[in-house]
Order: sequence, then C-alpha cells, then structure tokens
Amino acid sequence: MTAAAVGDDDSGHNGSSGLRNTWRVQMVSGELDLTGLRRVYGRPGSRLFYRAVCRNARHWGWTEPGQSKWRCWRAQRQLEGVLGRKLALPAGSRVLDAGCGSGVVARELAKRFGVRVTGVDVLDFHVREARRLSVRAALEDRTTFSWGDYHDLEFADGSFDGAYSMETLVHAYDPARALAEFHRVLRPGGRLVILGPVGAPREEMSPEGRAVLGPYLDAMSFPGAKRYDTRSLNDLLIGAGFRIEEALDATARYRPTSDALYAYFRAPYALLRLFGPAERWLGMRSVVEMYQIRDYVSWYVHTAVKP
Repeated sequence: MTAAAVGDDDSGHNGSSGLRNTWRVQMVSGELDLTGLRRVYGRPGSRLFYRAVCRNARHWGWTEPGQSKWRCWRAQRQLEGVLGRKLALPAGSRVLDAGCGSGVVARELAKRFGVRVTGVDVLDFHVREARRLSVRAALEDRTTFSWGDYHDLEFADGSFDGAYSMETLVHAYDPARALAEFHRVLRPGGRLVILGPVGAPREEMSPEGRAVLGPYLDAMSFPGAKRYDTRSLNDLLIGAGFRIEEALDATARYRPTSDALYAYFRAPYALLRLFGPAERWLGMRSVVEMYQIRDYVSWYVHTAVKP
C-alpha cells in the first residue's frame, strides 16, 4: 500500500496524514482490501457509470407498489427517505455515515431531515468528491467527510445519535467488528440502520447458485456478504449489543430497480465485453450480474437500537 492509495488530510490533499493512514491500515486493519475497492469504484468506467447513471449515488432504489420501475433516480431518493424515517431522529442529531461514498445520502439526509452527518470512507477520491459536492450544495456546515475505516473509528464513545450503512456492510472484512464499532460510537438509545443485499444461507443454495454468487462477490469486493446471510445478520447485531427493532425484507421494493437497470444495461454491457475485460466496467457488471443472482439475494432494512 502507498499513501496515495489510502487517505488524505483534512484539507483534501494527500500528505503526512496519508502516511499515518497507510501505517494504520497495515497495522490495525490488515485485511482491508483497498486494491479491490479501488478496482470496483476507482476505474474510469466505474466512476463514469456512477456519475452519469446514478448521479453520484452508490446505492439502489425503493419503488412503491404501482410506481414505474423506470424512475430509478426517484427510487434512489425514496430509499434515502426510508433511511431517514427509520433513523427517526430530530433535526440537529449527529449521524455517522459508514462508507459515505461521494456523500449523496449524507446530503439528502441533511437537507430533508435536518441532521448533521459525519461520513467516513476508505477511498480518498470519495472523500474529496464528497467534500466538493457538499460545498457546491452549500451543505458543508451540516456534512463532514474524512478518511476512515469503519472497523476502527477515530471517534469517542457515544459520539453519535444515529448511524447507518447504506449498502456498505457487504464490503466489511469483519462485519462483527464493524457492528461493534457502530455500537461503541452511538450514545445509549442511539439508532442504527443497515440497508443492503443479504445472501441466502449457503447450505440452502444449490451448487449452481453458489457457483454464480461466489465469483460475483469476489469481483465486487464483498467479503462481508460471505460472512453473514439472511439468518446470521440478526445474530451479529445482537452479538454487538444491539436490540433489533425491525428486520424488514424489502426485496419487493428493491426488485423494480434491478429489473429496470438490467433492461437498460444488458445489451451495452455485452457489447463492451467484446472490447475489453469486465473489470473496466464493474459498475455495469454489478447491475447485470446482480440481476443474474437475484434468486439468491434478498434486500433488507435492519433497524436496531443501542440499549
């Protein structure tokens, strides 16, 4: 690892703090696969996909019954609304965004729900982009972004009223440790919302299903998705000290986005594959291959409270 591959200082420029962050990753978070994450989110094709197609968001969408599946941007905003309502926090509350990406969710929560969001991400270009976009939106007073590994957060105990992972726990190399950190930095009564895909227990999957799912998880750098499933994620939350308020199977709300994006990008992805490896277009690969493994994946919204 190098400093340039890891972190940036508070001004958004790589520097001595990058060197400290490199050491920190090597000594504290040795299993963090920065190379894989940069492959997924940092290649030009992936960055173009997320910027042009997803308007800088890195998450899927929520479609209500009767709504058109083709309104994908609306579905993304609706999912952010679901998150805000599940957090159920008053304006001014301090909220942790664990794996903030370019800060789309943080800004939406700040605007719509009046909370103050601190985002952490292990990719330096995500942090810089999040800061830049928050300045452009005049939300830098309510959103803060810094380099950080959510397995080992540099915040005091009880620093936050709420925390969330918007489809990022799948990237955790040690989900139990990450959840324990979320628990530590929440105040008593603090709320946690985990949104994202959860695979079926492997023993319940066919050999064909496991053969499809395994390479996909490896390509997308989803080690967390290998370490929990629809049955065990509840146990991990309880083991971290949380009381589960709700474990909502929201697959029916997520599926229309999967259907629409697959229809949009199945043919372009097949065409691009003729001119180079799939690794150049991992954002598009995620769309196409997520659809292909849809029978083995559910989408959940877990809401939990620190007693």
